[in-house]
Amino acid sequence: MKQVLTYVVLFFVTLLLAVQAVLILFAVKPAAFSILTAPAERSSRVAVGVSANPLHNESAGTQTEARRDSLLLDSLQLARATSEDDSIRILHDRLEVEIRKAAQLEQKLASQSSSADSSRTKERKGIAKMLESMSAEDAARILKTLTTGEAKKVLMLVKKRQAGKILSAMEPQRAASMMK
Repeated sequence: MKQVLTYVVLFFVTLLLAVQAVLILFAVKPAAFSILTAPAERSSRVAVGVSANPLHNESAGTQTEARRDSLLLDSLQLARATSEDDSIRILHDRLEVEIRKAAQLEQKLASQSSSADSSRTKERKGIAKMLESMSAEDAARILKTLTTGEAKKVLMLVKKRQAGKILSAMEPQRAASMMK
């Protein structure tokens, strides 16, 4: 009887070690389990609208796999945490990483936004120079096609004397709204 109990305990310990090995392997190399996850990934790609072109999705797939690996490792760490303090520390570390990622994305967005603003300002200056070289009537007709806000921004870059001539060539309501 004692031998049977020993074999049963040995069996469960081996089973537990095998399950841990599979979880670690899945965390380290999820591609090894592609047969198990392939249908779910395909349906999620279709649901999200990811294109079927593998070159287009390579970075998105890599990011998704990296994110999944990170979450799985965090989950394993949380499961192994021996105390509430360890769990809090792990969650705190995860939160700090996410905050850093958000700050990096915010900086990237601000950089792209400022470059777009500067290119738009250059475009407006070019339009203003063209308007300065035109007759006031022609410039007024062109500004009439722009929104009031955009026309006002362009007109602010035109020399004051020419801007006055352009405003006098416009319809009175439009000119008044431009000066507000």
